[in-house]
Amino acid sequence: MIFSLLNIRKKLAATLAGIAIAAACLWGLSMWQDISLLEMSRLLLGLLLMLVVIMLAAVALIVLLKLLLAGLRRLGAGDRPGDGSG
Repeated sequence: MIFSLLNIRKKLAATLAGIAIAAACLWGLSMWQDISLLEMSRLLLGLLLMLVVIMLAAVALIVLLKLLLAGLRRLGAGDRPGDGSG
């Protein structure tokens, strides 16, 4: 394989090969279905934007749940009888 001549790691070579294969498949699909490059790039940009929004929403939900659980723990810890504060 050509990547072995470049002295790069196997994982990086596999990633680059996967990206090259995906790009070739998208190019072939656009030629077969007569889809313009502008239309294909808009579609890919929209998909990428959707994935970023989903990831940000997931991170925001995780942060919200962690803060909610931390608040509940503080409320539960403050109500214990016999904690030595009285």
